[in-house]
This record gives sequence, C-alpha cells and structure tokens, in this order.
Amino acid sequence: MGNTRLGFDVGSSSLKIAALRGNEIRIEEVRLPENMVDGTGAILLPHAFAQFLKQTKKELSLPRGEAALALPPSQVICRLVTMPRMTTEQLLLNLPYEFSDFIQGVADQYHCDYAVCASAEGDDETQGVPMMAAAAAKQTLAEYTRMFSQAGLRLKRVLPQEMALIQLCQARGAGAEEFCFVDLGHQFTRITVVWRDRVQATRQIALGGRNLDVIVANEMGVDPFLSNTYKASNFQNVLTLPAVAEVCERIAVEILKVINFYQFTYRSSNLNGVYLVGGGAAMDLLRQTIENTVGLPLLDPADLLPEAGGSAAAGVFAAGAAMGGK
Repeated sequence: MGNTRLGFDVGSSSLKIAALRGNEIRIEEVRLPENMVDGTGAILLPHAFAQFLKQTKKELSLPRGEAALALPPSQVICRLVTMPRMTTEQLLLNLPYEFSDFIQGVADQYHCDYAVCASAEGDDETQGVPMMAAAAAKQTLAEYTRMFSQAGLRLKRVLPQEMALIQLCQARGAGAEEFCFVDLGHQFTRITVVWRDRVQATRQIALGGRNLDVIVANEMGVDPFLSNTYKASNFQNVLTLPAVAEVCERIAVEILKVINFYQFTYRSSNLNGVYLVGGGAAMDLLRQTIENTVGLPLLDPADLLPEAGGSAAAGVFAAGAAMGGK
C-alpha cells in the first residue's frame, strides 16, 4: 500500500492531522491549549508546542512516516507569477524580487520555491512561464523543523496552504478543473479559487469565528475560549442572537463580493458550488446564510475525502499536505 505520509495544519485554535497510507486517509483534529498559538497560527510557545505534539502523537498512535506541514498565509506568501524562461539557478536568483512586498530585510533570509503550471488556453507564452511561487522566512522553517524533531516527527516538506489545496484537488478532484474553497477560520475567512494546477483568486476577510465568540462571551458573561464551546453546542440558543446573525451576514456578503469579482474577471468560469472548510463550516446558521447569499450550492468536502466523513471540512489542508511528495 505504500509508506505512510503525515500532513499537519496548525490553526489558531486546533491542530489538524492527516495520516495517508495508500489511498486511505485518516483525519484527526485536536484542540490547542489556550495561548499556545496566536490568532494567525504562529507558535508562541515552541517548547510547549513540541511537547504537545509529542503527546498528541502518542495519544493518537500516529504511524511512523514523513511529515508535511501546510503553512498559513501569515507565515508564507504564495502567488501565481509569470517568469521569463531561464535556468533553475537564474530563476531562484530572481524569484525574491517577486516578493519584495513581503520580504523584510535581506532576501537571503528567505527561502523561495516554485511549481511550474501546465500551459493553458489564454496563457501568453511570449510573456513567460506561469508558476505558483512561494517565499517563507528560513528562520520560520528551521523553527518548525526543530519543533517537529523534538516531537519525534520527520518534517520533510513545508508548503503553503494554497499548494495543499492544489494537491488535494489534483489527487481527489475526479477530473474537475475548478474549485472554490471558503475557509471559515477562527481569526479570518479566506476564499481560494483553484483552477487546474494554479490558484486563480484568493482573498482574506478579517472576520471569523473569533468575532462570534466575542458576542457569545459578552452575552453569557464568560471568556471567549469557553464561549467557543457554547457556540458549538448552541448553549441556551445563543446563535439566535441578532448580533450573531449580523456577523454571519457580513461574512456571507464579503464572500459573494469575491466570487462575483472572480466570475467577472474570468468569464469562462463555471463554478458548480462552494466547499466550506475550517471550524466555522460546522455552524448551521453560518452555512445557511452563506448558501442563501452566494446563490451557489454548498459542496461537501467529504466528496474529496470520503473516508474522513465529518472531519473532512477541518482536515483539507492537512490532507492536501500529506498528498504531496509521492
């Protein structure tokens, strides 16, 4: 059946793990201790996280295997670029200039990588070669390698979440070419449109589950960490609060704006639905509001990860990460 590959996705409130062996995948989601990770997914307590990862590995009886980590947009920049034809050495020398708005300090402190996209109708080959390119701080990559090593895990690959989605679509998309993912995260909502082997559009909205937690916390007189549990169980019907419905509507309208702009830019677009992923995908009120506002059917992430069942929505980035490096 082949070797086991592990994929990891560190969110702001939970850790998602995918274990892939052959064509079978197992998804696990573990709540992170409070104050271990900030709202962007950056590790605040590296040693504690390594110990948490080690304990989680033991408790879940994770198999041995090479590990891959999907990094959030706050720690890596990934975009579609077009570069002139050149040697690999020349390309790696010139890529940092494509990220001048992201790189702080000396370019040598960042690692750049790329994946060449297949030629497609509409590409102007005279302009160069389209590719998905990424840049991340070498220090960040080294810190993750160290933390995983301390936990007894071999971190072999680190990639952007966008590339994890591309790998997932190519491996499990059943020949479809166009996918729209809406990641309903704790801190942000992020829309990503994947077309074949490239990201055609992406945007991040500064609204997420955290905004709902604050409303519930104020209403119930508890801290936001506990209010997340109240929200998930709809304790005392807190989801019927007008302020909760207002935030859901704001998120839905912003998603609609992004999709409308994408479809206007790419007139040949034929999106057949939207995959809601992330923690917020389990909230019925938010799901219904998005479906009513956007006007596209909500597709089930379990169609891409049938063996994951109800965990599919949370585990797409971890699963996509595990599917690379064959």
